[in-house]
Amino acid sequence: MFKKSLSLILALIMLMGLSSVGFCTEINEGDESGLSGASDEAENGVPEKEGYVLDFSTEFNDGKLNTDYWLPQYLPHCTGSTDGASARYKVEDGCLNLYILKDSPDYFGGQPGSSDPDNLKWIANGIQTWEKNNLHPGGEQKTDVEPFEGYATQYGYFEIRMKMPEIGGGGYAAWWLIGAEEDVGIDGTSEQNGEIDIFETFFRNPGVIEPKVHAWNDPDLCEWSDMVELRGEAADYSNEFHTYAMDWRPEGITFYVDGKEISKTEESPQYRMCMILSMYINSDFSGWDEPSNVYPIEWLIDYIRVYKDVNGYDEDNRLSVFERLIKDLGDSLAEFGQCILSFFHDLCMLFHQFFEL
Repeated sequence: MFKKSLSLILALIMLMGLSSVGFCTEINEGDESGLSGASDEAENGVPEKEGYVLDFSTEFNDGKLNTDYWLPQYLPHCTGSTDGASARYKVEDGCLNLYILKDSPDYFGGQPGSSDPDNLKWIANGIQTWEKNNLHPGGEQKTDVEPFEGYATQYGYFEIRMKMPEIGGGGYAAWWLIGAEEDVGIDGTSEQNGEIDIFETFFRNPGVIEPKVHAWNDPDLCEWSDMVELRGEAADYSNEFHTYAMDWRPEGITFYVDGKEISKTEESPQYRMCMILSMYINSDFSGWDEPSNVYPIEWLIDYIRVYKDVNGYDEDNRLSVFERLIKDLGDSLAEFGQCILSFFHDLCMLFHQFFEL
């Protein structure tokens, strides 16, 4: 009996894993999100959204970065190099341009980037709305910093309008949130450090994005990820502006591209989080400076906005860990079944074409 139960549990875990890596996922052709915005403009020039109220916006229209909300550095507490942590950016023509040059300084204070993986130098560029010691559990504390509290919030509809960085070789860009860690005790540890990646995208393929949730030290979160291949040509996403968004609620997170749902999860952090925009080359999993990299690598961002539901957010809608587990299992089984049906449909089509020849 024990062996049968163990086999069943292992089988269920394997099926759930198919969903967590984005198995058989593609963009949803369903209804619009309903959040594309009304035609009337708010007094500050930001479009209204029916049923939502604007909570935060950075429009980049005044030719400078608003340093009340944005720190022009990337996790400076994780490095002793001021040059390596400092953001490289321009604000012009109504857009923020984050860029990486061929000779951008190494994040940790070494020499400029190398194409030799045995002499790897890591280059990062980013800005963030919050900073403190030990902010991100994925980085090692190296330098004490003064806390920076620009913007952090819990729940909302987050939207960015941008062009993906130019198609090239190794490297990637991300728009992500990390817990503000407002529960830090005397020992310096925190459980409020979960992470939401609204997207990660690799320079070599801007037509694919990866939304994720990382639990880190949060006992109420489970790891989740998806990989979504966007419609159209990959180059369209680096040559044209598109919107990318998430609606974060107690019951889960829904992700959108150009107003259409592309993915969703029942995972949902239960505390305030801050935003980070970052791009990298020579990262261990995204590849290093390759001959196909084209410099400068530029990331153009038109605006970033956060809206709140006028009706607020009902914590009673949150599913327990067990309920999320059961729902994820059901979704995984349904997705797996759909993939099996697609496989046999394609196989039948191949047989049909073969016998017609």
